[in-house]
Amino acid sequence: MLSAVVDGLTALMTPQAILFMVVGVVYGIAVGIVPGLGGIVAMALLLPFIYGHEPAATLALLIGCHIATIWGSSVTSILFNVPGSAKSLALTFDGYPMTQQGHASRALGASATAALLGGVIGAVFLAISIPIVRPVMLALGPSEYLVMALWGLTVIATFSDGSLLKGLIATALGVSLAFVGMDPVTATPRYTFGTLFLLDGISFPVAMIGMFAIGEMIKLYVRGGAIITRDVGQLNSTTMDGVRDVFQHKWLVFRSSLLGLWIGVLPGIGASVGGIAAYAQAVQTSRTPEKFGTGTVEGVIAPDATLGANEGGGLLPTLALGIPGGESMAILLIAFVALGIVPGPQMLTEHLDVVFSLVWIIVIASALTTAIGLVLSGYLARLPGLNPKLIIPLVMSISLVGAYATRGQMGDVFVAGIFGVLGYFMIKYNYSRANLVIGMVLAGMIERTLHLSISNYGDYFIFERPVALIMLIIMIVTTALPFIRSARKRRALNGKLSTDGAAS
Repeated sequence: MLSAVVDGLTALMTPQAILFMVVGVVYGIAVGIVPGLGGIVAMALLLPFIYGHEPAATLALLIGCHIATIWGSSVTSILFNVPGSAKSLALTFDGYPMTQQGHASRALGASATAALLGGVIGAVFLAISIPIVRPVMLALGPSEYLVMALWGLTVIATFSDGSLLKGLIATALGVSLAFVGMDPVTATPRYTFGTLFLLDGISFPVAMIGMFAIGEMIKLYVRGGAIITRDVGQLNSTTMDGVRDVFQHKWLVFRSSLLGLWIGVLPGIGASVGGIAAYAQAVQTSRTPEKFGTGTVEGVIAPDATLGANEGGGLLPTLALGIPGGESMAILLIAFVALGIVPGPQMLTEHLDVVFSLVWIIVIASALTTAIGLVLSGYLARLPGLNPKLIIPLVMSISLVGAYATRGQMGDVFVAGIFGVLGYFMIKYNYSRANLVIGMVLAGMIERTLHLSISNYGDYFIFERPVALIMLIIMIVTTALPFIRSARKRRALNGKLSTDGAAS
């Protein structure tokens, strides 16, 4: 195994592999910043150029660009409340409030560092766990996936902002919107109103672009002024503050990285769910859950660490079973076939050097992306303070181009506009946009896994699957913990007030 580790690194030490790695990372950061594109589009655009080169160099180009899009997507989420891709949605919850408070540099520094540590931890545990994860992965079924999706849904209470009813309404609207299109099981059209365009459903990236980017720009136009009302040159924290924050929350990084690795290992879940699940566990394990959603750095660290580690986990089912761990791994699978690499169990035995080349690519690309990110953070953090007459047309243009680029249909541009208006009114009347998109993300997975669980194990499937039952109990306990802590604090405060009153 040690020789495979060395051979995997040696294959990347050629001039072509190094050059391709640098090009991939720079290209990935640039593409990741454009809303609606992300790692999948970035990798797909590179596919025509992968032929005729060293296999290790080609993989360095593809995976390097994909790793870099993680931080690129985080930049727009933090600075403009515009998720660069679906998986970066959770970065808007606390990253954008930090920008509004003048802590954009700190958030970007924390984002880049957390993604690096998450990538390294994910890669290391991937290398260690290769012999044992495969049987565990095969033992899980749709019932366990269903419980994981329900766990992600528990985070809606965090964003209900004092009105659980409004939070539930927003979530129900998101779930309903996810049902537009064809039924994934029976292929029956639902809520399409006879139009062909809606048969494919509402594109989630397009909905996010409208809800967050266009909605935020409408709000900025109506309100007037810049995103942050302060001098362009004045920042309340530095990039290095964010780096220190990550090391001060090392256990949060560790937990989030393992969660990202685990979600990546499970085929078909994808990083979109991973980011939300990471945020949920950060809220449920924090001593100050009430601060989430107001600009706490923990809300930035957890999703980015999970997304960084997710890529390592996603490689395992892709390589060992030929089953993509997520959308991006499906593109990588195409590249494997084009390069003559046949995924399967033999990859973990006969071609272990190729596996370790991929592990090294994740580590090196994560380090390179973070180095570039830390250098750029100070400059990027000044963008939200620019004149709105420049920001609004720029963000609106990029957003509408991004909406069109997702599927190449003009209908998506109109959908983005409709969601933009909806997003503005949700801001105005204090309905959580985060809850709506969480409902949209998780509804499809819940519907699919619930149907499969009932079909395979009957109506009482939860009692037929002990692992799922244990996961459900853990979910209930972790969800109840913040409420129990709040109740204890209230009792302690009331007791203190009573004691003080009696003493006076």
